[in-house]
Amino acid sequence: MKARYMLIAVYVFSVLIAITVSPDYKEAGLQAFSNPEDIMNSIYYFAIIILFTAFILVMAKFMENFIQWMMYLLIFISIYYVFYPFAGLFSFILSLILVLLLVKTSNWFVIDAVALLLSAGITSIFGISLTPIPVIVLLIILAVYDFISVYKTGHMVDLADSLTKMKLPLLFVIPFSRDFTFERLESAKEKAVFMGVGDVVIPNILVVSAQVFTKSPYIYFIKMSALFTLVGGIMGLFLLIYLVERREGAHPGLPFLNAGVIIGYTTYWVLFH
Repeated sequence: MKARYMLIAVYVFSVLIAITVSPDYKEAGLQAFSNPEDIMNSIYYFAIIILFTAFILVMAKFMENFIQWMMYLLIFISIYYVFYPFAGLFSFILSLILVLLLVKTSNWFVIDAVALLLSAGITSIFGISLTPIPVIVLLIILAVYDFISVYKTGHMVDLADSLTKMKLPLLFVIPFSRDFTFERLESAKEKAVFMGVGDVVIPNILVVSAQVFTKSPYIYFIKMSALFTLVGGIMGLFLLIYLVERREGAHPGLPFLNAGVIIGYTTYWVLFH
Protein backbone atom coordinates (compact mmCIF):
# COMPACT_ATOMS: atom_id res chain seq x y z
CA MET A 1 0.00 0.00 0.00
CA LYS A 2 1.06 3.60 -0.60
CA ALA A 3 1.03 4.33 3.12
CA ARG A 4 4.00 2.01 3.56
CA TYR A 5 6.07 4.12 1.21
CA MET A 6 5.41 7.15 3.42
CA LEU A 7 7.88 5.47 5.77
CA ILE A 8 10.60 6.30 3.26
CA ALA A 9 9.70 10.00 3.50
CA VAL A 10 9.82 9.78 7.31
CA TYR A 11 13.17 7.97 7.16
CA VAL A 12 14.76 10.52 4.81
CA PHE A 13 13.26 13.61 6.45
CA SER A 14 14.49 12.48 9.87
CA VAL A 15 18.11 12.04 8.79
CA LEU A 16 18.14 15.28 6.80
CA ILE A 17 17.09 17.13 9.95
CA ALA A 18 19.76 15.23 11.90
CA ILE A 19 22.46 16.24 9.41
CA THR A 20 21.32 19.86 9.45
CA VAL A 21 21.39 20.20 13.24
CA SER A 22 24.54 18.13 13.90
CA PRO A 23 26.87 21.17 13.97
CA ASP A 24 24.63 22.76 16.61
CA TYR A 25 24.69 19.64 18.78
CA LYS A 26 28.46 19.38 18.42
CA GLU A 27 28.93 23.03 19.36
CA ALA A 28 26.67 22.51 22.39
CA GLY A 29 28.90 19.62 23.54
CA LEU A 30 26.18 16.97 23.40
CA GLN A 31 28.47 14.13 22.32
CA ALA A 32 27.51 10.91 24.11
CA PHE A 33 31.09 9.58 24.23
CA SER A 34 34.36 11.39 24.92
CA ASN A 35 36.36 9.22 22.50
CA PRO A 36 34.35 8.73 19.28
CA GLU A 37 36.89 6.26 17.85
CA ASP A 38 36.65 3.75 20.71
CA ILE A 39 34.87 0.58 19.49
CA MET A 40 34.03 -0.31 23.09
CA ASN A 41 31.49 2.51 22.99
CA SER A 42 29.45 0.31 20.66
CA ILE A 43 29.57 -2.56 23.14
CA TYR A 44 28.46 -0.28 25.98
CA TYR A 45 25.59 1.06 23.87
CA PHE A 46 24.43 -2.44 22.97
CA ALA A 47 24.61 -3.55 26.61
CA ILE A 48 22.42 -0.62 27.64
CA ILE A 49 19.86 -1.54 24.97
CA ILE A 50 19.73 -5.16 26.18
CA LEU A 51 19.32 -4.18 29.83
CA PHE A 52 16.72 -1.53 29.10
CA THR A 53 14.71 -3.85 26.85
CA ALA A 54 14.73 -6.59 29.49
CA PHE A 55 13.65 -4.11 32.16
CA ILE A 56 10.73 -2.82 30.07
CA LEU A 57 9.52 -6.31 29.14
CA VAL A 58 9.58 -7.54 32.73
CA MET A 59 8.10 -4.46 34.35
CA ALA A 60 5.40 -4.01 31.69
CA LYS A 61 3.82 -7.28 32.85
CA PHE A 62 3.51 -6.17 36.46
CA MET A 63 3.69 -2.36 36.59
CA GLU A 64 2.48 -1.10 33.22
CA ASN A 65 1.39 2.32 34.54
CA PHE A 66 4.76 2.85 36.19
CA ILE A 67 6.59 1.99 32.97
CA GLN A 68 4.37 4.34 30.99
CA TRP A 69 5.08 7.29 33.29
CA MET A 70 8.76 6.42 33.44
CA MET A 71 8.83 6.50 29.64
CA TYR A 72 7.11 9.89 29.66
CA LEU A 73 9.90 11.14 31.95
CA LEU A 74 12.59 9.75 29.64
CA ILE A 75 10.85 11.26 26.62
CA PHE A 76 10.68 14.62 28.45
CA ILE A 77 14.43 14.50 29.15
CA SER A 78 15.22 13.46 25.57
CA ILE A 79 13.10 16.23 24.03
CA TYR A 80 14.73 18.72 26.39
CA TYR A 81 18.17 17.86 25.01
CA VAL A 82 16.85 17.81 21.44
CA PHE A 83 15.68 21.43 21.82
CA TYR A 84 18.45 22.65 24.13
CA PRO A 85 20.99 23.83 21.50
CA PHE A 86 18.30 26.08 19.99
CA ALA A 87 16.06 27.08 22.92
CA GLY A 88 18.29 26.86 25.99
CA LEU A 89 16.35 26.64 29.25
CA PHE A 90 13.13 27.37 27.35
CA SER A 91 13.45 23.74 26.21
CA PHE A 92 11.94 22.78 29.56
CA ILE A 93 8.64 24.43 28.65
CA LEU A 94 8.60 23.03 25.11
CA SER A 95 9.31 19.52 26.39
CA LEU A 96 6.60 19.80 29.03
CA ILE A 97 4.03 20.93 26.45
CA LEU A 98 4.80 18.03 24.11
CA VAL A 99 4.70 15.43 26.90
CA LEU A 100 1.36 16.83 28.14
CA LEU A 101 0.02 16.51 24.60
CA LEU A 102 1.13 12.89 24.53
CA VAL A 103 -0.55 12.22 27.88
CA LYS A 104 -3.82 13.91 26.90
CA THR A 105 -4.20 12.64 23.35
CA SER A 106 -3.76 9.43 21.41
CA ASN A 107 -3.69 11.26 18.09
CA TRP A 108 -1.31 9.50 15.72
CA PHE A 109 -0.12 12.81 14.25
CA VAL A 110 1.11 14.06 17.65
CA ILE A 111 2.85 10.75 18.27
CA ASP A 112 4.55 10.87 14.87
CA ALA A 113 5.60 14.52 15.30
CA VAL A 114 7.26 13.80 18.65
CA ALA A 115 8.79 10.59 17.27
CA LEU A 116 10.29 12.60 14.41
CA LEU A 117 11.83 15.11 16.83
CA LEU A 118 13.26 12.31 18.95
CA SER A 119 14.62 10.33 16.02
CA ALA A 120 16.32 13.34 14.43
CA GLY A 121 17.83 14.52 17.70
CA ILE A 122 19.03 11.12 18.90
CA THR A 123 20.43 10.28 15.46
CA SER A 124 22.40 13.51 15.45
CA ILE A 125 23.70 13.11 19.01
CA PHE A 126 25.01 9.59 18.44
CA GLY A 127 26.18 10.42 14.93
CA ILE A 128 28.51 13.12 16.28
CA SER A 129 29.62 10.76 19.08
CA LEU A 130 30.94 7.82 17.05
CA THR A 131 33.21 7.61 14.02
CA PRO A 132 32.08 5.28 11.19
CA ILE A 133 34.00 2.16 12.26
CA PRO A 134 32.47 1.91 15.78
CA VAL A 135 29.08 2.67 14.22
CA ILE A 136 29.46 -0.18 11.72
CA VAL A 137 30.38 -2.56 14.55
CA LEU A 138 27.28 -1.43 16.45
CA LEU A 139 25.04 -1.82 13.38
CA ILE A 140 26.22 -5.37 12.74
CA ILE A 141 25.60 -6.37 16.37
CA LEU A 142 22.15 -4.76 16.41
CA ALA A 143 21.14 -6.31 13.08
CA VAL A 144 21.91 -9.79 14.41
CA TYR A 145 20.12 -8.98 17.67
CA ASP A 146 17.04 -7.67 15.83
CA PHE A 147 16.87 -10.81 13.67
CA ILE A 148 17.04 -13.08 16.73
CA SER A 149 14.62 -11.00 18.81
CA VAL A 150 11.94 -11.03 16.10
CA TYR A 151 12.29 -14.43 14.42
CA LYS A 152 13.66 -16.54 17.29
CA THR A 153 12.72 -15.23 20.73
CA GLY A 154 9.90 -12.92 19.61
CA HIS A 155 10.48 -10.52 22.48
CA MET A 156 10.89 -7.52 20.18
CA VAL A 157 7.35 -8.13 18.89
CA ASP A 158 6.12 -8.17 22.50
CA LEU A 159 7.97 -4.93 23.16
CA ALA A 160 6.41 -3.27 20.10
CA ASP A 161 2.97 -4.38 21.28
CA SER A 162 3.57 -2.93 24.75
CA LEU A 163 4.79 0.40 23.35
CA THR A 164 1.81 0.62 21.00
CA LYS A 165 -0.60 0.00 23.84
CA MET A 166 1.08 2.77 25.86
CA LYS A 167 0.71 5.18 22.92
CA LEU A 168 4.32 6.31 23.16
CA PRO A 169 6.24 8.10 20.39
CA LEU A 170 8.63 5.19 19.95
CA LEU A 171 6.77 3.94 16.90
CA PHE A 172 5.89 5.84 13.73
CA VAL A 173 2.25 5.28 12.77
CA ILE A 174 1.18 5.75 9.14
CA PRO A 175 -2.59 5.10 8.90
CA PHE A 176 -4.29 3.79 5.80
CA SER A 177 -7.29 6.09 6.34
CA ARG A 178 -8.10 9.36 8.09
CA ASP A 179 -10.48 7.76 10.59
CA PHE A 180 -7.68 5.74 12.18
CA THR A 181 -7.68 5.59 15.97
CA PHE A 182 -4.73 4.41 18.01
CA GLU A 183 -5.28 0.84 19.14
CA ARG A 184 -3.35 -2.26 20.12
CA LEU A 185 -1.03 -3.53 17.45
CA GLU A 186 -3.04 -6.73 16.90
CA SER A 187 -6.24 -4.88 16.00
CA ALA A 188 -4.57 -1.94 14.25
CA LYS A 189 -2.21 -3.79 11.94
CA GLU A 190 -4.75 -3.82 9.12
CA LYS A 191 -5.43 -0.09 9.55
CA ALA A 192 -1.91 1.34 9.74
CA VAL A 193 1.73 0.56 9.16
CA PHE A 194 4.19 0.84 12.03
CA MET A 195 7.94 1.43 12.12
CA GLY A 196 10.02 1.66 15.26
CA VAL A 197 11.95 4.84 15.96
CA GLY A 198 15.00 2.59 16.36
CA ASP A 199 14.65 1.53 12.72
CA VAL A 200 15.07 5.17 11.75
CA VAL A 201 17.70 6.14 14.31
CA ILE A 202 20.12 3.18 14.27
CA PRO A 203 21.05 3.02 10.55
CA ASN A 204 21.07 6.78 10.16
CA ILE A 205 23.70 7.17 12.87
CA LEU A 206 26.16 6.02 10.20
CA VAL A 207 24.86 8.69 7.80
CA VAL A 208 25.49 11.47 10.32
CA SER A 209 28.82 9.95 11.34
CA ALA A 210 29.93 9.92 7.69
CA GLN A 211 28.82 13.53 7.38
CA VAL A 212 30.73 14.63 10.48
CA PHE A 213 33.90 12.53 10.46
CA THR A 214 34.81 11.84 6.82
CA LYS A 215 36.68 14.12 4.46
CA SER A 216 34.42 14.09 1.45
CA PRO A 217 33.24 16.63 -1.14
CA TYR A 218 29.83 18.21 -0.66
CA ILE A 219 26.79 17.92 -2.88
CA TYR A 220 24.86 20.97 -1.73
CA PHE A 221 24.69 20.52 2.06
CA ILE A 222 25.43 16.79 2.27
CA LYS A 223 28.79 15.08 1.84
CA MET A 224 29.08 12.36 -0.81
CA SER A 225 30.00 9.81 1.86
CA ALA A 226 26.80 10.55 3.78
CA LEU A 227 24.74 10.57 0.58
CA PHE A 228 26.00 7.14 -0.49
CA THR A 229 25.25 5.85 3.00
CA LEU A 230 21.73 7.33 2.96
CA VAL A 231 20.95 5.89 -0.49
CA GLY A 232 22.04 2.46 0.77
CA GLY A 233 19.64 2.79 3.69
CA ILE A 234 16.77 3.79 1.40
CA MET A 235 17.41 0.72 -0.76
CA GLY A 236 17.37 -1.43 2.38
CA LEU A 237 14.04 0.13 3.37
CA PHE A 238 12.59 -0.61 -0.07
CA LEU A 239 13.59 -4.26 0.35
CA LEU A 240 12.02 -4.35 3.80
CA ILE A 241 8.74 -2.92 2.49
CA TYR A 242 8.80 -5.44 -0.37
CA LEU A 243 9.13 -8.27 2.15
CA VAL A 244 6.38 -6.90 4.41
CA GLU A 245 3.97 -6.63 1.47
CA ARG A 246 4.53 -10.25 0.47
CA ARG A 247 4.91 -12.04 3.78
CA GLU A 248 2.55 -11.51 6.68
CA GLY A 249 3.78 -11.16 10.23
CA ALA A 250 6.45 -9.14 11.99
CA HIS A 251 9.82 -8.68 10.32
CA PRO A 252 13.05 -7.19 11.70
CA GLY A 253 14.00 -3.92 10.05
CA LEU A 254 17.62 -3.53 11.09
CA PRO A 255 19.08 -6.43 9.05
CA PHE A 256 17.88 -4.67 5.89
CA LEU A 257 18.47 -1.07 6.94
CA ASN A 258 21.85 -1.60 8.59
CA ALA A 259 23.09 -3.73 5.70
CA GLY A 260 21.95 -1.01 3.31
CA VAL A 261 23.83 1.85 4.99
CA ILE A 262 26.95 -0.27 5.52
CA ILE A 263 26.97 -1.26 1.83
CA GLY A 264 26.36 2.37 0.84
CA TYR A 265 29.22 3.64 3.00
CA THR A 266 31.55 0.82 1.89
CA THR A 267 30.73 1.53 -1.76
CA TYR A 268 31.74 5.15 -1.31
CA TRP A 269 34.95 4.16 0.45
CA VAL A 270 35.92 1.66 -2.28
CA LEU A 271 35.13 4.06 -5.15
CA PHE A 272 36.83 7.16 -3.74
CA HIS A 273 39.70 5.79 -1.68
